[in-house]
Amino acid sequence: MMAKTSADTMNTITTVNTILFSDVHLGSPMSRAYDLLCTLKEYRFKRLIIAGDMFEDLNFRNLTSSHWELLEHIGKISRRGVEVVWLEGNHDIKFFHFMAQLIGIPALKEHEWEVNGRKFIALHGHQFDSFITSNDYLGRLLAAFYTSLQRYVSSHFFDQMLFKFADNWMRMTEQIGEYAIAYAKKKNSDVIICGHTHFVYKLKQDNCEYINIGCWNNHPSYLYIIQEDGSADLKVIP
Repeated sequence: MMAKTSADTMNTITTVNTILFSDVHLGSPMSRAYDLLCTLKEYRFKRLIIAGDMFEDLNFRNLTSSHWELLEHIGKISRRGVEVVWLEGNHDIKFFHFMAQLIGIPALKEHEWEVNGRKFIALHGHQFDSFITSNDYLGRLLAAFYTSLQRYVSSHFFDQMLFKFADNWMRMTEQIGEYAIAYAKKKNSDVIICGHTHFVYKLKQDNCEYINIGCWNNHPSYLYIIQEDGSADLKVIP
């Protein structure tokens, strides 16, 4: 059997316009940084948008070699001319400007762009979370408790069940979707993309779409991929 050549490898790369992902939570034992890195290498794209919560917290001692490899890869593709944008999340709000400068990419609160006349806007989504915005200190305390708990119960099933409980308790997924759609309409956007809730969710009102692209702590995880003609969909990573 003949070995694959570099030309064969290049033929397996898919070319798209834009890729988005959210909630990688580098430093968390649940983070699927290596799977994300491998998936990104399967694509060629003009724009990459990190929709917040790239890091779990400030404790960089918890970053593994695959976490650093992902950051290095993102820096490399930015230097090659790909537009890379990192959006502010509630976990990395205190230091994402510093880390974005270190990697060499812009750090923004939200980002708007067009593909083939279709208007997109992306932001993390915690801005629409009434619990977070009304209880900043308590929200950070609960996030710290959740991070500590992960270290003792390192289970994707437990992780998803815990977030499902919190989501049902606060009805966060539906609430954020409603608020996001209203915001997108004010901005005259066709599509608004968020993360934050850790659950994939789609909502459409009139001609406006809301997409929550989930979390890279979960199985499955997702990329949101926009083609050159402006069409878009989620790619499932088992």
